[in-house]
Amino acid sequence: MRQEIIKKAADFLQTELRKTVGFTDRTERMVEYRIEHSFRVAGIAREIAKAEGFDEERMYVAALLHDIGYTVQYESAKDASRHGKVGAEIARPFFKELGYNDSEVEEMCYGIAIHVDDTSDFSGTRTPFALTVGDADNIDRFDTYRIYEGLHFMNFKELPLAEQIAFADKTIDKLKRFREYPYGTKTADKMWHEKIDFQLEFFNRLKNQLESSIADI
Repeated sequence: MRQEIIKKAADFLQTELRKTVGFTDRTERMVEYRIEHSFRVAGIAREIAKAEGFDEERMYVAALLHDIGYTVQYESAKDASRHGKVGAEIARPFFKELGYNDSEVEEMCYGIAIHVDDTSDFSGTRTPFALTVGDADNIDRFDTYRIYEGLHFMNFKELPLAEQIAFADKTIDKLKRFREYPYGTKTADKMWHEKIDFQLEFFNRLKNQLESSIADI
């Protein structure tokens, strides 16, 4: 990978996202988290690219900017679901400035556009490369930190025991369904199963421990 290209993409991401501090419900920490998430997703995507023989630099850059659509202020969470499509529009001229040709740019942009809801407002091909943008995003969203983040966000420790057990049980059922989701490459599929299986083990252990907190008489 060309380090000057990676630096330009990283600088663009951080500069543009940091401008959004002060947007509705957009704290400095939320913006920094989005940047951190983007770097993790880029690293996962590069790992997939390396194993699958994709262009690692293009893959890293596309994944790094997968959430660049968050540089726009949205009116609601539903409206924010457009951030993939918006991100593709924002990223396209920047990718061209980096020197990528038209077909390379469109594949990168299509991956960004479809990573939210698997739809795009422009035509494209669901290549393994394009699918990897969303695959890497999902793999990060189901890694270890998100367990902590999710439990902290819902103030899990303050819930009554019965609600804690119900939540763990519901999460286990959801994870079992998620485990069957198809992925764009064998490498991503393997990584996904590793993350889901880890979470399944965690929540099964959590549920068992919580259930043992009830008197058995």
